[in-house]
Amino acid sequence: GRSCLVPNQGYLSEAGASLVDEKLGLGIVPKTKVVRLASESFNYSRIDREKSWAKKMVYEKFPKVGRHFHRLGLPPKTGSFQLFVHNFKGAEEWLRRFESEPLPPVLAKDFQRQFESLVCLDYIIRNTDRGNDNWLIKYEKGQATLVSDQIGEDSWSMVEDKSLIRIAAIDHGLA
Repeated sequence: GRSCLVPNQGYLSEAGASLVDEKLGLGIVPKTKVVRLASESFNYSRIDREKSWAKKMVYEKFPKVGRHFHRLGLPPKTGSFQLFVHNFKGAEEWLRRFESEPLPPVLAKDFQRQFESLVCLDYIIRNTDRGNDNWLIKYEKGQATLVSDQIGEDSWSMVEDKSLIRIAAIDHGLA
């Protein structure tokens, strides 16, 4: 971490980045919310685990007493929950590929616009931890189709490319 950041509060930065992205209308940070969840797979102290087990045993053996417990099970923990983005891959993988297979000019311009939005977002939220391992790219090559029409004696044709490229910014815990 960074010495200037409050320890164990990265989940607030994650949710904050999503909120700033939403307010700016950038659409590059997956929706992220602060949640409270409990799970056996989370890191709990031995005392929390033993207390949870003891309450469960008391509840099973003496239901009249156990029903007065405020909560059974492990205590919920606060953290961030981010929506999964489908069909995205690590930026490093796509950037290497784009070196040998450049994007079409229209897509390259769209990619540059999205990347510049990412840079602006990082500046606004003071994210100093952006590397190629914490942003993702989705690139789908579409079929080019010929669109044509005729109005009176005038006719026209154009090739329409259905390809798309999207950026997803993740891992804002150190912002």
